[in-house]
Amino acid sequence: MATVLIVDDRPTNRELMRTLLGYGGHEVIEASEGTEALGLAHSQRPDLVLTDILMPGMDGYQLAQELRAAPDTAQTPIVFYTANYLEDEIRPFADACGVARVLLKSADPSVLMSTIDEVLAEGRAATRPADVGKADREHLHAISAKLFEKAQTLTDTEARFQLMAESSPVGIVFGDQHGSASYVNARLAEIMDTAAGDLLGMGWLRAAGDEHRAGALSAACSRAAHAAQYRSRCQITLPDGSLRWLSLHVRAVPDGDRRAGFVATVDDVTTTVEADQRLVDADRLRDHEAKDRAVERLDSLSRLAGGVAHDFNNILGVILAFESFVSESITGLTTAGGLDAGIGQALLGDLERIRTAGERAAGLTQQLLAFGRRTVIHLVPLDLNQAVRASNDLLSASSGTTINLVTTLAPGLHAVVAEPTKVAQILLNLTQNAAQAMPGGGTITITTSNLDPPGHPGAGPGSYARLTIQDTGYGMTPEILERAVEPFFTTKPGGQGTGFGLATVYGIVNQLGGNFAIESAPGAGTLVTIDLPATADPIEAPPPPAAAAHGGTETILVAEDEDGIRESCCRILAQAGYAVLAAGDGPAAMDLAERHPGHIDLLLTDVMMPGMRGDELARLLGGRRPGTRTLFMSGYAGDLMNPDGILEAGLTVLPKPFTENELLATVRSAIDVTQR
Repeated sequence: MATVLIVDDRPTNRELMRTLLGYGGHEVIEASEGTEALGLAHSQRPDLVLTDILMPGMDGYQLAQELRAAPDTAQTPIVFYTANYLEDEIRPFADACGVARVLLKSADPSVLMSTIDEVLAEGRAATRPADVGKADREHLHAISAKLFEKAQTLTDTEARFQLMAESSPVGIVFGDQHGSASYVNARLAEIMDTAAGDLLGMGWLRAAGDEHRAGALSAACSRAAHAAQYRSRCQITLPDGSLRWLSLHVRAVPDGDRRAGFVATVDDVTTTVEADQRLVDADRLRDHEAKDRAVERLDSLSRLAGGVAHDFNNILGVILAFESFVSESITGLTTAGGLDAGIGQALLGDLERIRTAGERAAGLTQQLLAFGRRTVIHLVPLDLNQAVRASNDLLSASSGTTINLVTTLAPGLHAVVAEPTKVAQILLNLTQNAAQAMPGGGTITITTSNLDPPGHPGAGPGSYARLTIQDTGYGMTPEILERAVEPFFTTKPGGQGTGFGLATVYGIVNQLGGNFAIESAPGAGTLVTIDLPATADPIEAPPPPAAAAHGGTETILVAEDEDGIRESCCRILAQAGYAVLAAGDGPAAMDLAERHPGHIDLLLTDVMMPGMRGDELARLLGGRRPGTRTLFMSGYAGDLMNPDGILEAGLTVLPKPFTENELLATVRSAIDVTQR
């Protein structure tokens, strides 16, 4: 076993040689440079010195000369081990230094081990005397040749770098550890529309824009252990006033434990950003167009609903009125003994079915009108929290025992402008819909909150009270969500739903001037958000219950083009003691009024009639008979409403179809107001 001194400034090279020589059965001592190796050679007296040539401090060439000059190491075999020279380049001055062998670091390990074994076997015979003069000359020659080669390589590398940098499609910046640029390529000057000289020093930071300048400079000057980086995309203004989008990447360049500087790249991504923005704009436009089409579709359905409801309500009014007349006649005949009691009961049972079907149809018609924003509503300041509390028992009962109803009501909630019955209908429809989406049970959460414009708290212009109803049901797919508020659209099996729940709510909210939105996804439940306009007006106490309907002796002019409705109204009013004048249209009503010698207390007129509308008749008659009060009746009062579905001030409308009691009570109320 021999002792081998390894001299190399790179730890990895020493570790490799230590491993190889250890496997060969040799003892290894190490040094990282020539001075240290010289001391070990004198103290440890190794059998062989394996040394690199180029090292900091004392290099391998100087070490070989010192070893040959000292008596105790003059006979120690030396092997040069190099990666910077070829063997034929180093051999002349290696021989002059008395070096036994020259090994390349790229040599196969087996060649390295066999060479070392040969030198150790030769011992002192492998040692050659040193020729200092020749060694200096050969060393100078080898060094000069290598310097020329390295200089040429450096020149070639610099040329390639220059070509690469100047041909680069992106801007390039090099600078020092203080963030000051010492080089910028032509592409950066082109991107910035600025002379390259103006971008040196701190000028390159113009590419970062004002908001990213600090981050870019911090990365360039970073002293962190890792290579700090900073990426940004910003818009800058060029000297000519045009705008460009730039992508900036700054990276600190490490050099061992210190920072040698930084490199940055700048890419003009204006075309990409503008293309992305065009795609976003196109998507937004498609969304707007889709929403516009949906609104147009719903508006068309609203107009259709109003038109259908007008004629349908007239028909239902006739059916329900004459069912009532027939039922009263049969009851009277049965009581007087003119009709067998069994037959009378059977007939009344059949009529009950007719009335029930008619009332269901009337309810459906009211839903059509609600969707079409053409129901008659009377707006008052309303406490939305109180409306939720008042409906709580009904909502809990209608939702079922498996549903947990939770309310979170905001204190100090703004009052809203609404109609109490419509708000109650909104709550009932939405909670029933939510409960049906949770057949296995779940939670419905009703929440209220204020929604004010930024910087303007309080119930002023633009303020709303928000009502949300959220469930934990199975949710809706995008396809179903898109059609959720369409009337007659339902996902329930036939006979289990009319598809009017959300449609009615949508119509009511729009008629109240509010905003309606639905969010839903499969498995995520449904959230309905309703914003109703807030008001600073005081909340009014609810009106007292209406008095029982009764008749009178006043004179009433009835104008109605539907024969059945006109006849039923006249019979009901006449039976209640009123004097009744009947006309089938507006001109006929004016003719009757002109010929009637007495006072006319009330005009009861349909809104939509051929030849002359009811509001035109009322204005004309009011000019001739100023003391005559007007009561409108209509299955569709659209022409008396503003675009939001609100009646003109001072008008009263009796919605069709109506019952006998509703007709008498409304007529009495209208006459009494006139008399006061």
